[in-house]
This record gives sequence, C-alpha cells and structure tokens, in this order.
Amino acid sequence: AILWEYFGMARHIMLLASRRCPPFAAALRPAGTRALAFKATHKRQPKKEESSGGRDPYATLKAAIIAEPDPELSTAIMAEKETAAARRERRAEYSRQAITEVKRVMGHLSRLIKLRQAAIEALPEELQEAARKPDLTPAPIQRRIFTDTAPIPDYQAKLLRRGED
Repeated sequence: AILWEYFGMARHIMLLASRRCPPFAAALRPAGTRALAFKATHKRQPKKEESSGGRDPYATLKAAIIAEPDPELSTAIMAEKETAAARRERRAEYSRQAITEVKRVMGHLSRLIKLRQAAIEALPEELQEAARKPDLTPAPIQRRIFTDTAPIPDYQAKLLRRGED
C-alpha cells in the first residue's frame, strides 16, 4: 500500500511539474522527443550574470514542489484512488474464486479415492486384502529425480571416466 501511495504521489508531482514548469515536462518525455521539446520550449536567451557563481540545478524541482496544485488535476487523481468498499469487494471476489478452486481440487481427489475403492472391490477376494495394505517399501536410492533442466547425455559415463583417470 505504501508503494502505491508513493507512485501516486510521484505521478502527481510529475503532472503538476509538467503543467507549471515546461522545462521539467521536457525532462519527463521519452528520450527521442526530449531534445525536440527542449528546443521548442527554450529560445536562445542572453546569459545573465549571477553573483552566486552558477545556476541552481534543482530550481525546476523546487518550483514544482512549491507550486500550488491544480484543483481539477488533484480531484482527478484522488478520484482514481480506490475506495475501501471497492478493495473489500475485490478481496471478497478473490476469496470466492480461491474457495471455488479448492473445492474443485478436493472434489477431484474425492472422486479418485472413490474410484480406487471401486477398483479394489472389483478385485477377487484374495487380491483385495493385498490391495488394501499400504506399500511402505522405501524408494530406490538410484531413483530418477526431476530437475529444472534436461538431463545431460552420458553424464554418468563421463563421471566414471573422470574417476578412472
């Protein structure tokens, strides 16, 4: 929430600065159009001699911060902000969708269990007893483990050859 407020405030400052300070607006444009906009807003003016020794590089930003906000722009930005009721409604909709998905998955698992029980019932009596016992044998040590990358061809052979050297 804080991050969204920060971006909203930064957008607000940029919009205000683009209306109040044309040079700052030119700095916000994409790189290809920046030079053209800068040339269009700045005409050659004679240099003023300042006693302070140079111009303030942050003067445009200071002017944008100090400037009075545009009332119609401020109300437009505030209207974009989401109300608490809309947030509650969006969360409730997400919750409904999540519960629907959980119920779908659990229903599928229940159907699979019923099918397994029906398959066991279809077996002859002597095999039903063995089918109902859980298989507790440990997994083989040399089992294939799935990874994110495809297996390297002949990797085990290369390891064995490296160990022989």
